[in-house]
This record gives sequence, C-alpha cells and structure tokens, in this order.
Amino acid sequence: MMLPDDLLLNCIARVSRSYYPILSLVCKRFRSLFVSTELYQTRTLLGCTETCLYVCLKLPTYYSRQHWFTLYLRPNSYSSRKFLLPITCPNSPCTYQSDFARVGSKVYSIGGRVISSGEASSSVMVMDCRTHTWSDAPSMLVARATPSACVLDGKIYVTGDCKNLDATNWMEVFDTKTQTWEFVSSSSTPESVRRGFRHQTLGYNGNVYVKFSEERENIYYEEQNVLYSCTCGRISWYDSQVKLWKPLEGDLRKLYAFTRDVTQVADYGGKLAVLWHHVAEKKAVLYAVIALEKRQGGTIWGRIERSYPVSTFRENKVAHLVAATL
Repeated sequence: MMLPDDLLLNCIARVSRSYYPILSLVCKRFRSLFVSTELYQTRTLLGCTETCLYVCLKLPTYYSRQHWFTLYLRPNSYSSRKFLLPITCPNSPCTYQSDFARVGSKVYSIGGRVISSGEASSSVMVMDCRTHTWSDAPSMLVARATPSACVLDGKIYVTGDCKNLDATNWMEVFDTKTQTWEFVSSSSTPESVRRGFRHQTLGYNGNVYVKFSEERENIYYEEQNVLYSCTCGRISWYDSQVKLWKPLEGDLRKLYAFTRDVTQVADYGGKLAVLWHHVAEKKAVLYAVIALEKRQGGTIWGRIERSYPVSTFRENKVAHLVAATL
C-alpha cells in the first residue's frame, strides 16, 4: 500500500535537503516529488527550510565554462565526508566573466563573454535551486563583457562596460516580478566604470553603490545591516556609526594562515560561510563556518565553528558562492 502524495510530502519535507540526492535513487516517484514546488511550499509551511550553499568553480582555461556544485553537508556532522556535488544540466550558460545574483530560490547568470567568440553578451540565464535546471531569462538591454550585479528589494542592478557607454546606459535594472529591464540614468558615469576599472556594485541600506576595488573583494550584506568585506582572506566589517572599516576580531588564525587567494563569503543562517584556497598541495579549496557575535565597545567577533577541505583540485578557482534558503 502506497502513501498518498500529501502525506509523503509531509514526511519528506522534514528531512534535510542534504539527503535528497540519496533518497531520489529510491524510486521514480521520489525523484518527481523532490523537484516539485509542492515540496518546497510544504517545507516553508512547516518551518523546515534550510540554507543551501552553491559553489561556482572555474577551470584553469581562461575561456572555460563555469561549473556549479552544491556543497553537500550532512546536518550535525563534523566528519571529513563533505564534498561538492556537480549540477549537471545541458542548458547551463556558455559564457565566462559573467556575474551572478540570487533572488529567492533562483540564481541569475548575467552577461560576460561568449565562449566561442569572446564577444560581449547580453544574455541572462536563471537556475532554479529547487530543481537545478537552467532556463533563459530576458536579455539585458545592452551587452556587458564584465558586468557587476547586486540585488536590492528584489530587483537586480547591473553595471559595466558596454558599447557607446554613457550616463544613460552604464546601469540597468531587472524587475524579477515583471521580468523587464530598464536603464538607470544618472548625471554622470563613475570613473571606475567609464575607464573599465575593476569595480563592484552592491545594494546596501536602500541604495546602490559602485565601489572601485584595486584588489578583488567580496561584499556580504548581513541581516543586521552590517557589511562584511573580504580582501585577500582578511575579513572586516563596516561600522556605519563612525563610517570606518574594522577588522573582524577573534581567533581566525586557521583561516588567515593558509589563505593564498581571495575568499568567497555568503550568508549561512546568520553566520558567515567562507571558501578559500589553501596553500597546501592537496587541499586546494577549504570551507569554514564563522559564527558572529556583537560585543560591547563596538566590536564584532568571529569564531570558526568548523572547517574542512571540500575540493582537492588545485587548478580550480572559486568564482562564486551563493546561499539559498530552500
């Protein structure tokens, strides 16, 4: 006797998503339930949602396609059996130098260069984190070879070089609800964008900022209205009261001592999820969870709860880290 779907969904929704790859092998019925919208609606209603991490790795070839993985973590497990599970999909983006933005359960791959020709692209693709499928989204109004994207109030703002760059087209915004693009004009174009310098676009405190960066940075926007910046493995936070960047305090020597490349940071249920490249020969990419604590005196302390290697392919480069609540 088979259980009805609604009862089965009620049971499966309470199971950590980390076990879904194994459980999907049980039968075809299970596989269809695991990718259904009803399952994730049930998880939300039951309060069983969890933060899932997605990692984008770039192969050493400059013109290579970027590959996406889920960071497989068994709940309440601190063993070394954590690894990256590839997301296989024939319709994944055929671009490089793209930027990414997450809205809800969807990750958007925006612009970049076409692998086959190297030309700037206006294409936008979206991955549904629930089903791990890619599909086309409305293209940008102009092609951007090195875009920088951020999310603010459910809208995606994109800046970057384009043909005939001026104050009317250097930025555009995508409304994920209406699925439409429009330009965001201004009185002038930021010099970092106009001259093609490395820059980063971020949404913070109701505004969109364009920040010139000499070194590659990853900016993290935390729920308590705090910005975290990571440059060459060093993590700092922005004190908006005194308008200064301050170092994240605490015993982070394990992170800092072995960093050889830029760290990627994402929200992990109010904590920091960190990926970095290890200097050791056999531990190329490591993962850590850092708990945050605000203390008296205007300081924020970080404590490494756990850390371990997730990839031993030294040639790979961590291009992006995304956290989605599912």
